[in-house]
Amino acid sequence: MDSHHANLGRRTLEDIRQKRAAERLSKASSGPDLTKPSNVADEFVCHVYIFHTQLFWTIMQNDVSGLVSQLQELHKRNVQLEEENKSLMSKLQTKETDNDMLQMRLNGLENHTVPSLRKALKDVAMEKDAAVVAREDFSAQLRTLKKRVKEAEEEQYRAEEDAASLRAELNMLQQQAMSGPHGAITSMGMSSPDHMQDIEKELASLKSQLVQESQLRQQDKQQLAEEQARTSALMFEKQQVEEKLAALSKDVSAFHKFVGFANAEEESKKSTNKGFSMEDKERLEKQLHDMAVAVERLESSRQKLLMEIDSQSSDIERLFEENSNLTSAYQEAMGVAVHWENQVKDCLQQNHELRGMLDRLRTEQATIPALNGEEIQRGMSISNKEGDETSSQAYTDAVVVLKGQLAKEQSRAEALSAEVLQLSARLQQATQAYNGLARLYKPVLRNIENGLLKVKQGGSVTVL
Repeated sequence: MDSHHANLGRRTLEDIRQKRAAERLSKASSGPDLTKPSNVADEFVCHVYIFHTQLFWTIMQNDVSGLVSQLQELHKRNVQLEEENKSLMSKLQTKETDNDMLQMRLNGLENHTVPSLRKALKDVAMEKDAAVVAREDFSAQLRTLKKRVKEAEEEQYRAEEDAASLRAELNMLQQQAMSGPHGAITSMGMSSPDHMQDIEKELASLKSQLVQESQLRQQDKQQLAEEQARTSALMFEKQQVEEKLAALSKDVSAFHKFVGFANAEEESKKSTNKGFSMEDKERLEKQLHDMAVAVERLESSRQKLLMEIDSQSSDIERLFEENSNLTSAYQEAMGVAVHWENQVKDCLQQNHELRGMLDRLRTEQATIPALNGEEIQRGMSISNKEGDETSSQAYTDAVVVLKGQLAKEQSRAEALSAEVLQLSARLQQATQAYNGLARLYKPVLRNIENGLLKVKQGGSVTVL
């Protein structure tokens, strides 16, 4: 509308100028006599010109006042836009600082947290292997304990058989004592001194082997205690790793929330902020894209690590449950073994008492022929007064001495044979325990040796 009034004013001015120029030309061509008839027309033109000029100036004043008001409004709007631009620039700077902080945090996570998680995963794998080895140890110990229980049962059966044989021999000796000295000399079976020395040497060697096996058993018990302590330490480390993972998951969730909030705010600013340049927008979008990619990568790696750690934790829990079951079975087997050992000790005590009774009966049987010899000597003195009394006395004394020696040697031989059987049983138990431990630890040592050889050949261990 204002432009239309301006154009209209310009046209009227041009018309007035053209008319005045035409009048001037007509005055110049007609001369001074022709000026009088045109006064009326000049006055009319002047009035028209004055009217149009007044109209034009009023229109121009209106246009200028409108333009001034528009200029003031534009100035105010420009000031507001400058303030908004300053606020947006300050927000942009804060966002850039936040982006830098987030980038530094991402770099810190990539440089510190992810390697620590990988190390924790490797530690968990090593703990799993250690738990597997401990389970194999417990299972091997359980097998050895079952074998020991079976051997204790067999030893008890042998002890019962020995007790039965000793009772039978005791009954036989009682019958011989009741029947008299007939056939006592024929049952003499003295052991030779060489045989006794061999038995003593074998007994000494068995004692030394028993001492060695007892030392090995103590070492195995110490190793078992160390493995149990290591198992408890592994459980504590597992709890620490789970706490660290929980804290890390909280940090990552907070970081995701912060990134989502930043993305939403950035999108809202994109819709309102039209004063930013395209380069700033592209740079911010690129930074946000890189951060989103890094967050997705960290999230995927974290999920993989959490899944792996969950699987490892489930395996460790299963192994520890199996270890607890094996420990309970081990304790039950130990209780059964102690029960059988007590029964074997009772049988050995009964055998010792029976041997004492047998020794007493043998000494009593050795004293019986002396009385019988006196009766024989009286009969011989009555029947044959002229007989050789000294020869009969020497004969009876020799019989008594020989029977006493026979009883002592038999008791000693039985005691030595019982001790040899006991030591041989202990040696067999210790040998089986040693073989079980050797079968258990040889694969572990072989694996360790193979790992050391691989490390030596590779030169260094690379941690993924």
